[in-house]
Amino acid sequence: MSRTGTGYEPASARLPDWISEASALLAKDIRAELRTKTAVSAVGVFSFASLLLVALATEALKEVQTVSILRLPDTVTLTALEAQLRPAWDSPSKMGLLWVLLCFAAFAGLSHSFVHEEETGTVTALRLSMSAGAVYAGKLVFNLIVTLAVAIAVTPVYMLITGMRLGSPFVFISVMFSGCLGLAGTATIVAALAAKARGTGALFGAIGLPLLVVFLILLINAANALYTVDAPLLRLTKDVGGLLSFGVLIIALSALTFPFVWEE
Repeated sequence: MSRTGTGYEPASARLPDWISEASALLAKDIRAELRTKTAVSAVGVFSFASLLLVALATEALKEVQTVSILRLPDTVTLTALEAQLRPAWDSPSKMGLLWVLLCFAAFAGLSHSFVHEEETGTVTALRLSMSAGAVYAGKLVFNLIVTLAVAIAVTPVYMLITGMRLGSPFVFISVMFSGCLGLAGTATIVAALAAKARGTGALFGAIGLPLLVVFLILLINAANALYTVDAPLLRLTKDVGGLLSFGVLIIALSALTFPFVWEE
């Protein structure tokens, strides 16, 4: 319930105002980004520079083969050895490297989402003009849009460079979207904490590292499930759903704690 001049109104009546506030902040950030191109430039340049380095560094890895000693028979023959050879540079490891690249790229560009407000002195105006929930929602959606745009642009080029397979299209899209959701949610709350501490990019990375470790572990599990031949539906649901749940949990917890960070 909220107090008005004529009494009380239900909280549901304030929902359109909350959405309009978040939409206004999102539109402001998009206009500022189109004018300055700070986040897109930082994320884009880092991503494509990293892709060039990946292309040079992984050229030899495409030919490397490995074998599991535990799978070899007691009597090792050349035929048995050749039968157990597998590519050392497989698709799950390629996807893991892709997301390491995207994590660093996102943290290079998305750290400015709240720092910019502190530097330009617009924090007080935002506090007075809209609710903390609307600010968080606007920043989260902006970061998600940037993350999705970079992933859409970088992933096809990365797949051509490294030969990473698509796998099941539906599962692949689910893994990529869940990863972008988790990365955007993590970057948003960490950026708010770093800006409140008057932090730099180094502080931004230090605060986000524990969350990124968990994120990457869940991502590797989802990638292994994606590229497992005839993977059971239960495993796909558990591993890909676990990655999606991480993003949802981060956003839910961030939405609850953000008002204390923003209004402190």
